[in-house]
Amino acid sequence: MIYISERKPNATLTRFLNNLSENQPLTWVTDVKQALDMVSRRMDLSVTLDLSTIKIDVGTVNTLMNTCQNLVLSYMRNYKRKKRVGIFSRGRANVGLFELVGKALQTSGMMEHARLINLYKPQITEITQDDVSFDRGFKQDELQEVNFIPLGNSDATAAIMEQLPMFDLAVLGLPNPISEEHFLWNLVKKIQDGNGVTSFILVYQQRQRTKDMKEANRQQLTHSDPTTLFLRNTFPKDSFKKEWIKQKKFERKQKIGLVIPAFNEEETVANVIACYMPLKKEGILDRIVVMDNDSTDGTSRVAKEAGAEVYRSGDVFPEFGAYRGKGEALWKSLFVVNNMDIVAFLDADIKNPTEEMVLNIVGPLVLRKDLQLVKGYFNRGGAEDKTLKSGGGRVTEILVRPLLSMEMPELLFLFQPLSGFTAARMELLKSLPFYTGYGIEIGFLLHTAKVFGVSAIAQSDVGWIIHRNQGIEALTRMGTEVLQAFKDASDTEDSETKEIKTSLIYALLSTDKYSLLRRNVSQLKRPPLQNVLKNLPMQNDSYNNK
Repeated sequence: MIYISERKPNATLTRFLNNLSENQPLTWVTDVKQALDMVSRRMDLSVTLDLSTIKIDVGTVNTLMNTCQNLVLSYMRNYKRKKRVGIFSRGRANVGLFELVGKALQTSGMMEHARLINLYKPQITEITQDDVSFDRGFKQDELQEVNFIPLGNSDATAAIMEQLPMFDLAVLGLPNPISEEHFLWNLVKKIQDGNGVTSFILVYQQRQRTKDMKEANRQQLTHSDPTTLFLRNTFPKDSFKKEWIKQKKFERKQKIGLVIPAFNEEETVANVIACYMPLKKEGILDRIVVMDNDSTDGTSRVAKEAGAEVYRSGDVFPEFGAYRGKGEALWKSLFVVNNMDIVAFLDADIKNPTEEMVLNIVGPLVLRKDLQLVKGYFNRGGAEDKTLKSGGGRVTEILVRPLLSMEMPELLFLFQPLSGFTAARMELLKSLPFYTGYGIEIGFLLHTAKVFGVSAIAQSDVGWIIHRNQGIEALTRMGTEVLQAFKDASDTEDSETKEIKTSLIYALLSTDKYSLLRRNVSQLKRPPLQNVLKNLPMQNDSYNNK
């Protein structure tokens, strides 16, 4: 590490520079030309330049970026512990700053709390597996929060300048090359003119382009912790527009289907279908299928009248039997829509459906090829509650989140792991077993993580919803079926349907008696579709000629 400054580095700064350069030997110089000469002979060196004592022109900065490994332009009035540190990332490809500088500040004792400011502009840059990622080194209490700030019609310059006064120290990425017109260079010029603003650190990292580094990056993503995944795989509201999805879908020759499982939903299903039919007419959805789980009311009739394709789950390959449960309806739907590339599952009991509910769960799969499964997250309540934050439901908070904390903490980045808003690639769906009961959603997550890795799972904001909640008496059954699926998730090789059964004993207390009731809670585990199709003498394509 070469440190260019007229001030001799003190002990605190030396610790910071050592941590920043992964303990490269520190060389202090007072002249930029001397540093240029050193990096021209050894290009794996990192360089930190003290803007408070050294003047530099934009051409020299660009030269340093092209010759050294990492370049840091630093302006700090002092090296005391900073209470409010803001680390800015534009999109997701630059979140490596969080690890590189943030961890160095933390371990050197220069930082109290950090806030990551993630600026995003929908559908501008596609993210691939080769983008820069990071392995979070902060303790949980060091990271105050992560803010996702949509740019909208404003640009990154305005958004960043608005945020800067809120922090004692700001960390930003340095573009290569940088021009004199760039707003970050204006910050440098203000310092050189004696008009110092908020302390800041500008960082440029050389991209890792070798095959070995790309493979290491992929391995890192596969074993990411919750914060890493939260930053990379969370899509805020309004991230996807119809015109963009339609264009990308056409370019990639993708087919997208919507499946609405339903059981006795004649009161709401027509309104749900009517909301999504324009997406089919506009070419965003190729099919809208209602899979009626053998309702006893007029669900099938109402859904057909609304314009959807309607199938009763018991009539689809009846040789495999007919059973109750959302998971059963979804499993049978795969026989119907297996000519689709992407399939979205949305419930039929939503009282306030919007097009964004579909767009925002299929959007990440259209955007990024490395994603396989997307869960929708939402706020609950009425129109007056739109701004309220919401976590998971009752079963999620009292059972699933503690269970994941102990057994699979990588999935804790998900707001609502049991959300029924789901989209997935058909390649994935064909490889998954389906639990016919309430185990279906946790089963999706666990088997996806096993087959493709946790980094293949994302979450996207679908807005706020009004739907029917289960009564308190149903929570025991729900929790049991979730636990059944969690315990069973280690086996994905079944080619036959099997029953998972648990015997429960309810000890009930009333005003006049004690009761001890025995109940069986069971659900089926349907085998992966790819296993079933291999055993069929001849595949029936009549469902796919739609």
